[in-house]
Amino acid sequence: MHIVNMTTEYAQQISRWKYDGIYSFYDHDESNIAGYMDDAYFACIDDNGELIGYFCYGNDAQIPTIEEDVYDDNSLDIGLGLRPDLCGKGHGSAFMLKGMDYAQELYNTKNFRLSVAAFNERAVKLYTKAGFYIDREVTNSYSKNKFVIMYTNVVR
Repeated sequence: MHIVNMTTEYAQQISRWKYDGIYSFYDHDESNIAGYMDDAYFACIDDNGELIGYFCYGNDAQIPTIEEDVYDDNSLDIGLGLRPDLCGKGHGSAFMLKGMDYAQELYNTKNFRLSVAAFNERAVKLYTKAGFYIDREVTNSYSKNKFVIMYTNVVR
């Protein structure tokens, strides 16, 4: 796996991803392509240059919440998305750790924070195995869905 700068081509591919069942919550659309083109988004590719996922860091990885003062400056927010056909097949841990290792070097940090939909038990389990713990539950101010805020400071 390699992490590279996001390109328009990769962003277009991501915008067409469709997830199964309850995970369709994470589907993207082509109106969001420009959002992937800032300096916070990175593509993750395999040895053949094929897109397998993406990462975003900082404010772009945060969600808007009804609750106030959810995010402090003590941790780097990380967001990620694995290509739908790779989900649930044991790739998540290596993918997640690759994104954390990359961020640790790029941003010189070991303190990470994730915002994840509370219903996504598969992701919460993965993040817990990677050293994250649930700090609090919040409500997304747009979708009204419940999310959990998770932290870690595990050095890789």
